[in-house]
Amino acid sequence: MDMQPDADLLLRCRKNNRKAQNELYRFCYGYLMAICLRYCNQREDAEALLNLGFLKLVTNLDKYKESVPFKSWMSRIMINAIIDEFRKDQKRRDAMTGIDIDEVQNLDQVDFNEAAQQLEAEELERMIQRLPDMSRKVFNLYAIDGFTHKEIGEMLNISNGTSKWHVSFARKSLQEMMKKAMSRFASLTL
Repeated sequence: MDMQPDADLLLRCRKNNRKAQNELYRFCYGYLMAICLRYCNQREDAEALLNLGFLKLVTNLDKYKESVPFKSWMSRIMINAIIDEFRKDQKRRDAMTGIDIDEVQNLDQVDFNEAAQQLEAEELERMIQRLPDMSRKVFNLYAIDGFTHKEIGEMLNISNGTSKWHVSFARKSLQEMMKKAMSRFASLTL
């Protein structure tokens, strides 16, 4: 996927043309949102980070050199913005270091978004790798890379409904894996 905006768009953005900046935002949105969602479990938090990162991107456009791929440059800006926000939010980082099992009265009622935050990234990646091949591909394209079901259907030659089914199946499977992991964690700490 080519992520190089045309030079005219970048020039208009550098001149603070709001319409051009909005066009650049729409151009970058899917890719940047995928990056943000890798760091946040809540879509609202990811959108807030995306907006902060995009503001940094626009304010630093004068530093962009056309010899560097735009996709790489904007990825670096976005990731740095995310890291800066996590550094600023000490309470958030502390809250994400572990779960207090004493507060969990019934593992069947565990909030899986909270549980996912507590799992190590490597463990979550291992869980995703255990999904069936097609479900893993569709889940990664949808949840990690930010493609729509229509786009996924076109890429993999499947229907929108089949794409949605694979995402739903993958989520349910991951929830079960997380539930088992949290159960194992609880039994080790009790």
